[in-house]
Amino acid sequence: MLSQAEIDALLGAVADGSLPTEDQPPSISADGRIVKTYDFRRPAKFSNEQLRTLQAIHETVGRVAAARLSSFLRGSIVIQLAGTDQLIFDDYVTQLSLPTELVVMASSGLAGPFMMDVDLGFAQAAVDRLLGGPGRIPSERNEPTPIEADLIARVIGHLPHALNEGWSHLQTLDVSVTESALTPILLRIAAPAEVVAVMTYEVRFAGQTAPMTICYPYATLEPLLPRLAATMWYAQRRAASSNAGIREILENEVRSVEIPVAASFRAVDIPVEALTELRPGDVIRFDEHFDEPVLIAVSDQAQAWAIPGRVGDRVALRLVSPLQPMEA
Repeated sequence: MLSQAEIDALLGAVADGSLPTEDQPPSISADGRIVKTYDFRRPAKFSNEQLRTLQAIHETVGRVAAARLSSFLRGSIVIQLAGTDQLIFDDYVTQLSLPTELVVMASSGLAGPFMMDVDLGFAQAAVDRLLGGPGRIPSERNEPTPIEADLIARVIGHLPHALNEGWSHLQTLDVSVTESALTPILLRIAAPAEVVAVMTYEVRFAGQTAPMTICYPYATLEPLLPRLAATMWYAQRRAASSNAGIREILENEVRSVEIPVAASFRAVDIPVEALTELRPGDVIRFDEHFDEPVLIAVSDQAQAWAIPGRVGDRVALRLVSPLQPMEA
């Protein structure tokens, strides 16, 4: 039985056309054998289910990145996932509009690096916005100056956080930027014939649009491929939501628990005869001075030192050391 989340995902996939209806029937050879066409130049290593899971992950990446950049640039930015596909790395590089802002990223949770292409026009428009301009895409692609390159790096610095959050239901990545360049000549993160998964975004801001892509080599994602099944993805999302709800309930319950806190002076020795003669109004003298700290115990466990005093007409204690287990 499908959960409501899985049903919603299937309906969404049918609506946007990403869910195939029926596979084309294989052809039949002259001798009656079933023949299925396979392109060895462009092999399909990622299954449709894995690509749909990557699509779900990177829709979240786009929303988080848009929110962070909108706040940083103080303007409305929409980053929408436009397509998910698998290509040959050489074909992916060939379709790039150069020069462009190519960023190589790495993560301990992945088997290798991956690459993000941030359109240079958008990057320079972001710099213009940071410097007080309207944030318009320049008509020509020029190599950024050192100051512009530093500002572009600050803009790109928000993207690893979006990737971390998008992948968080499946894997903790801790993504970091390792290098960047304007052309892919020195950024060979994969063999030319290696299959890559490409996430294509449309960035909309100030009435303009610009592309942005994320390229994952097959070898980089290979250890995670078994976990990219849709059922596992939604199961982990439900588990994460459930754990968050349970944690909140437990925190609320714990906050309402009453814990005994007591302050105690040093012990004083008095004769038994004096103890038996004590009456209301009698004074027991301790060896401590009034401004010396007294011991605070939480649930009979010594935790801190405090100085006694008053707040209005009530006796009070002011902590002079942090609360932590200690020897009395």
